[in-house]
Amino acid sequence: MTPESTALNLLSAMITPALLIVATASLISCTLMRLARVGDRVRALSHLAEDIRVGKCADHPAERRKEIGWEFLLYQRRGRLILIALGLQYASVGFFVATSVAIGSDFLLGNPWPFLPVGLCLVGILSLLTSSLLLLYENRLALKAMQREIEFVQSLEGAMFKE
Repeated sequence: MTPESTALNLLSAMITPALLIVATASLISCTLMRLARVGDRVRALSHLAEDIRVGKCADHPAERRKEIGWEFLLYQRRGRLILIALGLQYASVGFFVATSVAIGSDFLLGNPWPFLPVGLCLVGILSLLTSSLLLLYENRLALKAMQREIEFVQSLEGAMFKE
């Protein structure tokens, strides 16, 4: 094997973790947007709670307070799930970077740890899988919140939404 082909094989092997890093970065960006939306909704609910407290919202204040309390709990759960998922995604990036380092080190040191790059990459992939499962669950909570909010508004408005 020529030095050129060895270097090409090394670079080819290092590209896979780099692609996984790019894909994970895209997922991190989407997850950060989800967290921002949860934060925006919590701030909006806080303003509504304040309006109820000072009497600006006289329409069904007890029901609205109860609903806001339920929504705060739900958004708290969603926020925690998103933060855990983000941590796992960042860990995945770290494991994919470590995989590239292990591939290069393995090459330079004469293959002393042949399974280290594969092991690091697998841990990164498992972190991504776990993150994805958490985000799927968080999605279900988001749907539940949306459905509950629609039902709440319909219950306050009564016949207006009935066909």
